[in-house]
Amino acid sequence: MTTRGIVPIGLALCLAALAPDDPKKAKAPDVGTAYQVPYRLTLTNHYLVRVKINGKGPFNFLVDTGAPYLFVATEAAKKIGLEPAPKGEYWSKIDRLDLEGGATLKGLNGRVEDPFQLVGMNALGLPGASIDGILGFTILARFKMEFDPTKDRMTWTRLDFEPEDPFIPRNAEARQDPGVQAMSALGPIMKFASVFIGKQPEDVLHTQGLLGIELDDTMKVVAVLPDSPAATAGVQPGDRVTKIKDKSIAARKGAHDAIAKIRPGDRVALTLTRDGKAVEMTLTAAEGL
Repeated sequence: MTTRGIVPIGLALCLAALAPDDPKKAKAPDVGTAYQVPYRLTLTNHYLVRVKINGKGPFNFLVDTGAPYLFVATEAAKKIGLEPAPKGEYWSKIDRLDLEGGATLKGLNGRVEDPFQLVGMNALGLPGASIDGILGFTILARFKMEFDPTKDRMTWTRLDFEPEDPFIPRNAEARQDPGVQAMSALGPIMKFASVFIGKQPEDVLHTQGLLGIELDDTMKVVAVLPDSPAATAGVQPGDRVTKIKDKSIAARKGAHDAIAKIRPGDRVALTLTRDGKAVEMTLTAAEGL
């Protein structure tokens, strides 16, 4: 399934906007906060973002507004000790979901399951990277999402909306809902086809180092993450970054390319200007996604 076959994100946002407020639900503390979420456009024109589940990862998750809820692939679930739904239940409980870019969701329901997007596409290696799960409507509808294909990040702004989980009949237990069951039937077919077609090599997933700065197009620091290496070193909003690792940086893409190569524990020399004066500092990268 390509992004051309996905239900438009606008539909999810309209549904979110039309939903009545529930006074019993506490407002999320980050409502109105805009997050810059890095993404990867795969060889099959799918959007992948990186997440951590219960503090473990990172994993590649497919952004799919046509999916009903959150899916975690069985292999990824095994790595983090996330169990499938117990007998008589439908959902697996997920304590925390962290998106690269800073957004965090807590107390979620999800399914440990392998829909055909995961089984078939991973078998064929079509995306060029392993897909470890799917972010569906119950996750995505919490955000106003802005896609700009000319940039390497999406903007996700937290909405004051908590979507309900789909209705699951009591006798459903841990069975798949009919729509997912129909999709899953295609997985073995695609897996069988991969024997003849061959599998494309996938990228090796590395944990990225975190500095904790957000830059605009002019290389000005517009935000510093609390308790991040940048905050500890004294980077301030309004500073303008001119060098990263002694390499001159003139555009945000160059900065992102340089930061993408940083690993946790790396010592990163940073040069910036503040009030017309050059300021040099060294940051120790923390663990990001």
